[in-house]
Amino acid sequence: MKLLINSLIKIVTLLQLLSSLPIILHGKRIVCLFPNWAVYRTTSGGAGHYTVDNIDPKLCTHLLYQFANIDKSSLNISIGDHAADIDKKGYKKSVALKTQNPQLGVMISVGFANDGIENGYYEQLTANESNIVPFVSSAMDFLQLHELDGLDLDIDYVELLTNAVIKTSFVRLLVALRKAFTPKGYILSLPLLADPSVYSASDGEKFDVSGLNENVDFINLKTYSYHVPSRDPTVAPVADHHSPLRKRHFEMENENLNAEYSVTYWTNLGLLASKINLGIPLFGLSWTLGRSQSSSNSFVPPISAVGVGPPGDIMGVNNTMSFYEICSAVRNNGWKVFSDPTGKIGPYAVSPTDPKTWVGYDDPVMAIVKSQFILSEGLGGAFLSDISYDDFRDTCGLGFNPITTAIYNTLNGINTTCECICYDN
Repeated sequence: MKLLINSLIKIVTLLQLLSSLPIILHGKRIVCLFPNWAVYRTTSGGAGHYTVDNIDPKLCTHLLYQFANIDKSSLNISIGDHAADIDKKGYKKSVALKTQNPQLGVMISVGFANDGIENGYYEQLTANESNIVPFVSSAMDFLQLHELDGLDLDIDYVELLTNAVIKTSFVRLLVALRKAFTPKGYILSLPLLADPSVYSASDGEKFDVSGLNENVDFINLKTYSYHVPSRDPTVAPVADHHSPLRKRHFEMENENLNAEYSVTYWTNLGLLASKINLGIPLFGLSWTLGRSQSSSNSFVPPISAVGVGPPGDIMGVNNTMSFYEICSAVRNNGWKVFSDPTGKIGPYAVSPTDPKTWVGYDDPVMAIVKSQFILSEGLGGAFLSDISYDDFRDTCGLGFNPITTAIYNTLNGINTTCECICYDN
């Protein structure tokens, strides 16, 4: 009996040890986006305050640390926020996460979208080959100095490629980075906007997909924010789910604002499915409904609205709510949740206020559906935007980081059964 008890203790101890380690059964990527500005969230008593210390590295295969910048004079990589990145040890703490998950790749995301496009820095860099060499050298020095594992070029790829010259030099930049990175084993990634309307004025010749396949380790496809409030004041606001998985029955033939179409678009151009990480949002987009709709029981999107949604209780950002703000509003403030039985979109919630706030978002159930889609389509993995929006404090009673955990479990074959809606091949 004593021998049996000792054996059981050893088995339990082993299982506990294994449960604490990352398990990558399918070899799928889980790329976790971390914004360094989340450390400055101080509203609502700092409930949204998120630092590297809040990250669970066992749930991610890669961590993208936003942002480094482009130096205005040299066009080289520079530190984005010295206080957050160096003084508060953002870089060092991120790299130290590998002690908990040795498989974790910690990468720096270079904020071309923030710093380069608007001011033309990236165009200068790629249009002039003589600038590529020092940029690559600065990237190597930056990664080595901060002990990082790779570089994410956060650029507006499509906007850049309106110029055929930049298209050619862009590939030269990728080739130069790949050549320099390979001996060191550094990782190179690139995001792509998923909205096909962005590409409608272009043809496949504008995209050197073979250059992406050959030189980039993976692509983060931003399959969210398809439906956002128009900046045109003459366009009537329409509330709709911002991250549909599939085309809905009422949409016209040329309406293709969904993840399935975006994936098909790029794979038809020749982009390898294994390179693509499907973007899964951990935030919702909200609208304010008209008072005439406040007494209606039908809130199925698309639905007429009068403007953007008000700031959430914690984030304090118009039109955007973190998942923990949404689930907290449902749990504590009487918001009602509606689900799409077809699984083509995630849930949406409506406030009891007058006028009402409508928000569309992805929850753990929809995260499972999208993760099953990743597996069925042979995609490379998931891109989580961003992890600071998940319920990292377990304020809603669903467990810590419930969306990220649902994705991790599904992609690794753990507890993939969902109670509500499942992806149907």
